Amino acid sequence: MENLILIHGHQNHHFKMRRPLKPSGRKRSPFYWWRRFRSHKYLPHNAPLLRKIQNGDYNYPPYFQQAQWELEWADDEQEQYIEDYVGNGNPRTDEAYEDIGKRARKRYKKLIEDGYEVESRHLSTLTEGLAKRFKLPKETIKTLMEEFGGTIEELYIDIKHKKNNYEKF
Repeated sequence: MENLILIHGHQNHHFKMRRPLKPSGRKRSPFYWWRRFRSHKYLPHNAPLLRKIQNGDYNYPPYFQQAQWELEWADDEQEQYIEDYVGNGNPRTDEAYEDIGKRARKRYKKLIEDGYEVESRHLSTLTEGLAKRFKLPKETIKTLMEEFGGTIEELYIDIKHKKNNYEKF
């Protein structure tokens, strides 16, 4: 995770987007029932690397932020459940109250898994793409990615201009 944050130039910065309203009513694929937002549209595998970078194909996955939103939406939903509760007992021990949290934690877990999977795939395919494009060893590319403090596009341009220096790396 740190490598991708570093190559995006967000080192030690955690940008928190304002939480959107909880989406509802969108037709979702039964294979990805836990995702509430549309997925990124990747360019074809044979597209030039720079175009893929500019398209955002290697950007930090949004699933981590979406997982956090799931927990926040569940908290809101549970608070609303407490306000609307008409039973005699403690609403926090009610089965419906607990189900709200269970559903949110299940979505949270699946989104986090997706986030790590996508992040890993982005790092490996970006490393392979840069190594192939500039004919450099993958280990050199990994070292450059760890040390570089700018965006992915800036990394690409830097490698392009300093390729001869990196061959000695």
